[in-house]
Amino acid sequence: MKKIITLIFVALAAGSYAQNMQVQNMVNYLKQKDFAKAKEAADKAAEHESTKSSAKMWKLRGNVYQGIAADSNLKSLDAEAAEKALEAYNNCFKFDKEKIYKDEATNTWIQSAVALTRKAETYKKNKQFENAIKAYDLLDASLVYDNEGYLKKNNLTHENLQYSKFETYQLVGDNASAKTLADKLAEAKFNDVRLYTGMVKTSLEAKDTSAALWYIEKGEVLFPENMSLLTSEIDIYKARKKTDVLKEKLNAAIQVSPENAALHLILANVHKSTNQSDEAEKEYLKALELKPDYDVANYNLAVLYFNNGNEWNEKLNKLAPKDPKEKQYQEKTNDYFKKAVTYFETYYAATQDKDTKQLLRRLTLRLGDMEKAEKYK
Repeated sequence: MKKIITLIFVALAAGSYAQNMQVQNMVNYLKQKDFAKAKEAADKAAEHESTKSSAKMWKLRGNVYQGIAADSNLKSLDAEAAEKALEAYNNCFKFDKEKIYKDEATNTWIQSAVALTRKAETYKKNKQFENAIKAYDLLDASLVYDNEGYLKKNNLTHENLQYSKFETYQLVGDNASAKTLADKLAEAKFNDVRLYTGMVKTSLEAKDTSAALWYIEKGEVLFPENMSLLTSEIDIYKARKKTDVLKEKLNAAIQVSPENAALHLILANVHKSTNQSDEAEKEYLKALELKPDYDVANYNLAVLYFNNGNEWNEKLNKLAPKDPKEKQYQEKTNDYFKKAVTYFETYYAATQDKDTKQLLRRLTLRLGDMEKAEKYK
């Protein structure tokens, strides 16, 4: 019996020695740059009980797989070399209780994380979405060892990695998983407007305007001047015919960004849609005060004046012959048409729009300005 026990211990010792030799083999093969044999030794050492908890073994295994991942000529040795390199360095830190190998492994660990980040993006481009998700999860698991913030300096944070997963789920069409991540990121005030604009678009495509408004509100806290969010919000409130709410939102946005000409233009359009001509005129003029070459504002203000002129012209046409109001109505009509010409001309000078040119000819003929009428012939 004693002899049998002795033989077992001898066998165990021999096995342990053999695996420790595999660790030494990795050292030797790395020096020789024989990555195929180094990989074979690394795989055996990683599986054996006597070495699979060795920080040194995992550091060397990381070096082996990083070398494979870094050399395009060695790709055939292992398609997941980048993943295995980072995983090995993580295990090195996990088992290195005394932090003996921390300094040696840190630089290569950072390099592996950055390399895997690039590879994850390649996976996405190649539509290998499952591989991309696994890579992001491995990177996320690595953050527990980033006590000095080295990965953070390379923009590798939990939130950024979750956002990358969110993008991947969107590419796959897994809207449920994307929404789960988006909700958590939005609650955490993730500072990338694409999260909010992306989910607004997805929500509207699903005809879920309540969800779209939720993302708009979350996004506007961080990005109060973002026109995409604001435009989506405006469209929703317009569709719901809640112009009063819309005006409140726009006025609040103008309080935050009073120099934003686009906000004044949008508010002017809302006033115009509710037949508040004077308020619309005021906001168009403010937009042009801030941005004189604002083509859309010039055109819309011209249209406002043109419509006002038509309204007075209709009133004029309805008057009885020799009505004492005739002169007043004629002056009002002409005044508005003259204003319309001014802003149509500015718009035409910038755009050379043919329809505007024809309208300018009709208006200048109507006003008896033959010189200008010839210009727009």
